Amino acid sequence: MSCPEIPGCILKARLADLSVHGLSLILNEELQVASLVKVEWASVTFVGEVIYCQSRRGEGFLIGLKVEDPVYETAKKYASQ
Repeated sequence: MSCPEIPGCILKARLADLSVHGLSLILNEELQVASLVKVEWASVTFVGEVIYCQSRRGEGFLIGLKVEDPVYETAKKYASQ
């Protein structure tokens, strides 16, 4: 995952959840709401905006991303390849 607004910002993230319009990720770093983020997942790339960032009490941060691509359709297409 990278944040184009912050030069050199490349972070590892774990997928917590996905929905029709977005992704939830677990990070070790806090990101500001409204930051633009690029997530690379195997051969799929999602670009989105941080809509929330919640502390998980010692387990990092839960980041919610609103993305433009249809997440389910893109994930299904990747899984079928």
